[in-house]
Amino acid sequence: MGIPSEEVLAASCLSSIDNSTVFLIGGQALDQTKQNIINAPLVYTFNSITSQWNTINTTGFYNYSITLVRMQAVMYKDGKIYIFGGKEVDYTVGSINNGPFTNKMNVLDAKTLTWTSLNLNNNVPTPRVSYTATLLNNSLIIYIGGYEMIDSGRTNVNMSEIQIFDLKSLSWSSMQINGDTIASRNAHSAVLTNDGRIIIFGGNSANDDLRRTTLRAQPDVAVLNTNILPYKWTIPNIPPANSPQSLCYHSAEIYNNIMIIAFGIVTSDQLQTNSSFNNNIYLFDVQNYTWISSITPTSIILTSTTEKTSSNNSSNIMAIEIGIGVSGFIIILCMIIAGFSYYKYRKLRKAIVGMPGTNSYPIETPGTEFHK
Repeated sequence: MGIPSEEVLAASCLSSIDNSTVFLIGGQALDQTKQNIINAPLVYTFNSITSQWNTINTTGFYNYSITLVRMQAVMYKDGKIYIFGGKEVDYTVGSINNGPFTNKMNVLDAKTLTWTSLNLNNNVPTPRVSYTATLLNNSLIIYIGGYEMIDSGRTNVNMSEIQIFDLKSLSWSSMQINGDTIASRNAHSAVLTNDGRIIIFGGNSANDDLRRTTLRAQPDVAVLNTNILPYKWTIPNIPPANSPQSLCYHSAEIYNNIMIIAFGIVTSDQLQTNSSFNNNIYLFDVQNYTWISSITPTSIILTSTTEKTSSNNSSNIMAIEIGIGVSGFIIILCMIIAGFSYYKYRKLRKAIVGMPGTNSYPIETPGTEFHK
């Protein structure tokens, strides 16, 4: 057994085997003194039925001395979890994570708890972090945006080209996208609708590796139609009523055509180096392109270091991660609350299912989704 200790920057996904186990992979945490940032155990699981955490022993990972951060996890129907890219953190000094960006495709078999790194040479994307990864019904993972390492340095990924990974052929390809112009961004979110639209929200357009440096990415909402070839971007006309602040490093899920957006860092049209945090949950109708309402989860007492102290650097850094890292248990709780608010609004009596991918310490996992 093991309960994550204020973990940030991990990836999470819901098991396709039992639809109740959440995998939490990679990330960093505070040590027992709450003074130092350390690499977290590589894999945790959370059983949403028994509300029990476990630290999982795996085999075959290429370097157990590092951790992966700022990546996405997608579980396929065969029980394999695909994790592309991210940052390989060797160690942390103060607020600086030391390690390179990677473009490896790491695969964790959830049945055997064995890792493999796929040996891919053709059309492999540049090393990158803070992208979104969306699994389509045709077994394609769509990678959008992010912050990449190129020969000239680091920059935001161009949104007019997406990367595609085919889970059947285990091969990469890219696609030039038609339609409206969408600003490059990282730390945005993406959800998949029942009719094959990928809806992105928010993001950070600042070309800076420090997560505390933010700049609003415009537009706030964009829609990628994956039902036509090539795919096409559109910017929907959204009434301003109930619209949220622009956000990055937030979390998003979808349920019954309602996109649920939680927490994150507030962005503006001016470059910001001091971040303010969003404590609200917002509801967006993906069919009618309207903001329904927002709620503030005041009944939840978060145990983030922001509420405890700001007297040391480690605590300050962990506070900055709010909206960037998720504790699996609390995010599920938050999503239940968000779902309950929606049901109360619609006077429905169904219970929302626990979902992966978002956080209260918001580990940046904006790309996972559960839809019905």
